[in-house]
Amino acid sequence: MIRINLLPREERVRKRSMPTIKVPALGAAVPFVVLGVVGGSVFVFASNQGREVSRYQTEVASLQKEAQSYKPQLEKIRQITQKRQEVSNRLDIIARLDQERYFRVKLLDEMSRCVPDNLWVTKVEEGAGRKFALEGVTFSNFIVARFMTELEGAPHFQNVELNVAQQGKIDKFDVVQFSLVTGAQP
Repeated sequence: MIRINLLPREERVRKRSMPTIKVPALGAAVPFVVLGVVGGSVFVFASNQGREVSRYQTEVASLQKEAQSYKPQLEKIRQITQKRQEVSNRLDIIARLDQERYFRVKLLDEMSRCVPDNLWVTKVEEGAGRKFALEGVTFSNFIVARFMTELEGAPHFQNVELNVAQQGKIDKFDVVQFSLVTGAQP
């Protein structure tokens, strides 16, 4: 039997139809296949990287634990190194003192040989850079000049300079009080 619907189109009961999916041709499916392959590759790569990261994190954690176990030994090594440096500094000071042990004795011996009659050295003071300040008393400027000349001729003294030479009085005697500076070399 044949059915004919004579109702106008607007009043006809419409049948609902399901949308159909068109199956694309083989050429249209290639981008989807490529997209799937690339997406799968990215997924596999990302999952491998995630595993690598977690492996490295566990490795870093184990190495940090191992480093913590070496911390006491490293502290002992640091302390020993510091003590070794302190001992080395002390030995250097001792060696330097031993090297110059008799230097000041020789200087004073030379100075005593250079002191003329009627001149008295009242003060000897060592300054920085092997400079020595001398103070003394005598009766004449000529005696001070002779003392300075003798010091210049001595092997360990150099650059003798007069700072002050002034008149003074000790008891009832007129004296010359002087101050000079000299360099010394070993």
